[in-house]
Amino acid sequence: MNEAVLLYNYKGDRLKAVRNTLLSMKIPVKIATKKDFSKPIGALFGLKDIEPLSDDFPSFDDELMVIKDFPHLTFNVMLKKLESHGINKMPLICALTPDNSRWSGNRLYQKVSEDHLKDNNLKVKL
Repeated sequence: MNEAVLLYNYKGDRLKAVRNTLLSMKIPVKIATKKDFSKPIGALFGLKDIEPLSDDFPSFDDELMVIKDFPHLTFNVMLKKLESHGINKMPLICALTPDNSRWSGNRLYQKVSEDHLKDNNLKVKL
C-alpha cells in the first residue's frame, strides 16, 4: 500500500500532533498551502495524468484530512494514536477516490461539508 495523508488548514499543536502521529506510523504527510487549494487532489498526492475540473469554489478555513490507500485497520490505529496525543475530535476526513482525485481541495471541502450538514455523524469523534 502507498498510504499517504493530505492536510488542509491544520496549524499549531494540532498540526504537530497529527503530523508526528502519522510519521510515527511511516505514513507520508503532505501539508496543503493556500495556493494548493485550487489544485487537483490527485496531483497533490503525486498521481499522474490528472485532468483538473474547473475550480469556482471558495477557499475554506476548516481542517480537512484526505487519506489515500488506507486499509480499515490503519485508519483505526491512526485514530487511536491521535486520541492518545489528545486529539479527541477530528473535523472532516475523506478518502481519495478515482472521482474526487480530479477535484480541487476547495471543491472537495464543499462537497464533504454539504454531506456533513446532511448527516452530522460524518465527523469522526473518538
